[in-house]
Amino acid sequence: MTTTAELEQQIEELRRQLSEAQETIRAIQGGEVDAVVVDDQGKPQVFTLDSADKPYRLVVEQMHHSAATLTVDGTIIYCNERFAGLLRRPETHLRGRSLREFVEPAYVPLLDALLHDGLATNVEGEVVLRPVDGARLPIFLAVSALREGVAGVCLIVADITDQKRRERLVADEALARSILEQLSEAVVVCDDAGTVLRASGAAHDLCGHNPLLRPFSNAFPLVRRDTAVDTAATALPRDPVDVSAAWRGETLRGWEVMFTRKDGRNAELLLSAGPLLAAGGEVHGAVITLTDITQQREAQEELQRRAAQLQEADQRKDEFLAVLAHELRNPLSPIRASLEIMQLRELDDPHLRRSRDIIGRQVAHLTRLVDDLLEVSRIRSGRIQLRSELVDLASAVGRAIETHRPVLDARRHRLVVRLPNAPLRVLADPTRLAQIVGNLLDNAAKYTADGGEITVKVAQEGDEAVIRVRDTGIGIPSDMLANIFDLFTQVHRSLDRSHGGLGIGLALVQRLVVMHGGRAVAHSDGPERGSEFIVHLPLADAQAADTAASSGPHSSIGPGRRILVIDDNADAAESLAALLGMLGHDVRIAGDGPAAISAAPEFLPDIVLCDIGLPHMDGYQVIAALRALPACAGARCIALTGYGRDEDRRRSLAAGFDAHLVKPVELTKLAAALRA
Repeated sequence: MTTTAELEQQIEELRRQLSEAQETIRAIQGGEVDAVVVDDQGKPQVFTLDSADKPYRLVVEQMHHSAATLTVDGTIIYCNERFAGLLRRPETHLRGRSLREFVEPAYVPLLDALLHDGLATNVEGEVVLRPVDGARLPIFLAVSALREGVAGVCLIVADITDQKRRERLVADEALARSILEQLSEAVVVCDDAGTVLRASGAAHDLCGHNPLLRPFSNAFPLVRRDTAVDTAATALPRDPVDVSAAWRGETLRGWEVMFTRKDGRNAELLLSAGPLLAAGGEVHGAVITLTDITQQREAQEELQRRAAQLQEADQRKDEFLAVLAHELRNPLSPIRASLEIMQLRELDDPHLRRSRDIIGRQVAHLTRLVDDLLEVSRIRSGRIQLRSELVDLASAVGRAIETHRPVLDARRHRLVVRLPNAPLRVLADPTRLAQIVGNLLDNAAKYTADGGEITVKVAQEGDEAVIRVRDTGIGIPSDMLANIFDLFTQVHRSLDRSHGGLGIGLALVQRLVVMHGGRAVAHSDGPERGSEFIVHLPLADAQAADTAASSGPHSSIGPGRRILVIDDNADAAESLAALLGMLGHDVRIAGDGPAAISAAPEFLPDIVLCDIGLPHMDGYQVIAALRALPACAGARCIALTGYGRDEDRRRSLAAGFDAHLVKPVELTKLAAALRA
């Protein structure tokens, strides 16, 4: 049985041990003792360096890897200087801190799994650290359990940043090679001295041999496309293409070059180049792309050749039609004169009168065909100009109907006419408007059986004036409606040619309507169900009516001006001067540039009308010289020329002209140019 003295002695011993323990913990926490205190759910555990370092001391001393000792929850008990260097912190600052603080969040679950599995067996894995400086550091971990009765693991850490970089380089190299091999274009990579470092398969094929480690200019001797053609008599100089600017970091785009293949065939190439940049932005060379456009160029030239042939053929056709129409008119004139003589003489024989009437109708029909041939040729070549004026559409249609009524009466057609009571005013050429209506009536009469019905209706629909010509004739198949206005198109073609015609009338209608700013459409419910042709024309507003009324052939061009006319064509200059003089202007004529420059200081022109094709000095040079004279500083200069292309207009305006007019100019257009 323990006595009271013994119990007091045991209590005193426990107090002493407790005091020593508390002093030890204080010394550890104060850094006076090499040990680590870890708080485990409120119960401090002490790990001395003797227990932590002993299993690893020999390994750490013999290896050059980073090493650390961790608890199972990832707290750092010990680490060597290499490990501390990875985390960019002193060794003493890392003890007692969790390694999780320095691991990328995405890799924390993997770290926990490695620490857990490391208690049972040796495990390895890769995680990514985030040191205090924010860098991304991939590492390789070898984890094994401590064997000295301490619940923890030891780590051997290897920095694999360089290895990952090399792996990326290898992968990038493989990807680059794969891309180069798949490209259909020739791609060449050169260093900053122009030496070929890489080349795609297409570049090898183009070169005909291995171009690597050769100067680009030797492997691919390129020449300018505009100097690459040799004539049979003399070899033209072949200027080499200098791409050295690419080595200096310049970008080249769309250079057209030529290259002679190993087999002697010429290849047309499109060259582009861009700088090869390092990560820091330094220029290390250039990437050059050579696109073979030989077939594309050949196809383009073939298309241009065929287009030129078609254009030439179309021009010859128009010229033929014009000549044909002219030649046909020659015999028609005496025939018609003879008919007029026969009309003046009374013929008792009914057979002669009938023959005379037949000849008259056929001559009229042939005359219309010749007129249509000429009109189509003129429209297609742009030689027709409308003489528009304010027209009452109902009255114009009524006059056209009366003109063509004999054709309708000859086939006993019943004509129904519906015209509006109020005037419908349009800006139109009365002659061409009558031609449109007449061709529609002729078409309806021709393709409607004798005794049929033809209806002509004129009305306002919205902001348009509309002419409708409907018949009870043979109709139009649905598959032909879209092409009914095409030239030489006929609904029924047969050997008997019972309906006659060349397929020109409707084409002429459509072209004339479009010239008036309108449109023509056709409708039919099918064969033998009649047809309807509809012409839409824009109504003339009040402003257009005023313009038409004030721009007639006798209208004034404005107050009297001093106008200098420069033209080497004396007849053209004198007739224009006479017209302008009649309208109250003071006009001076100069036959060439020097004469105009000499006359300008004394005449002081307000307006200069200048031809382009002049002797001694062309119109561009004349205007430049006149603009330099104080006497012409404020003059309005107008080009009056036979050149009417868009590029001619742009060139004249760029040379200093204020306006560009094309001969022969209408008086209304000249008036507008002088008033501007």
